[in-house]
Amino acid sequence: MNQGVLFRYAPNSEIEEAQLVIPSHERTLILKNHHNASMAGYHGTEGTYTRIAKNYYWTGMRKYITDYVKNCPDCIKYKASNQKPPGLLQTPVPAQRFETLAIDLFGPLPESKDGKRWILIIEDCTTKWVELFALPNATAKECAITLIEEVLLRYGIPRRLISDNGTQFVSAVMQQICYLLNIHQSLIPVYPIHKLTHLNERIGL
Repeated sequence: MNQGVLFRYAPNSEIEEAQLVIPSHERTLILKNHHNASMAGYHGTEGTYTRIAKNYYWTGMRKYITDYVKNCPDCIKYKASNQKPPGLLQTPVPAQRFETLAIDLFGPLPESKDGKRWILIIEDCTTKWVELFALPNATAKECAITLIEEVLLRYGIPRRLISDNGTQFVSAVMQQICYLLNIHQSLIPVYPIHKLTHLNERIGL
């Protein structure tokens, strides 16, 4: 005590000057002077703590300063973010009908009276128009013939054909068709279970 004012000598400190012990009602003012003031520079938690600890002390000072700096409105508003800006979604937008087609197989299903067990699904990605074709076998040849006769000859040649990497779609016959007709073939992972469920609901299975 010095003339009614409480000071503290920091234990194990090389600094001989005593720290002034700050009462609770003066702590916010100390923070404003050492963090918010124009000459304070809005230092972070450690910088603000170091500046204050040179001359002042109160119990729980580090936590008090940490909470104050963390909730400082100016720091929240103007502090630069360390996170990279989110990337743009690179989703191609088809410009014309039947410019981009998606193709998939569904099955095997219980055999119909005419021996059909598979469904070839072809969708126009622009209009969401879907056509279904029943097939007896899920072979590359069956899929290729159906694609050409039932879709390409009716609607024209697309620029892009999207499919999973099923053997029917990565086969030599399908790749040859895409090469000869100048169709860009895009392969994507196999549909997740929830996508197949949604597809079943669309086709009424």
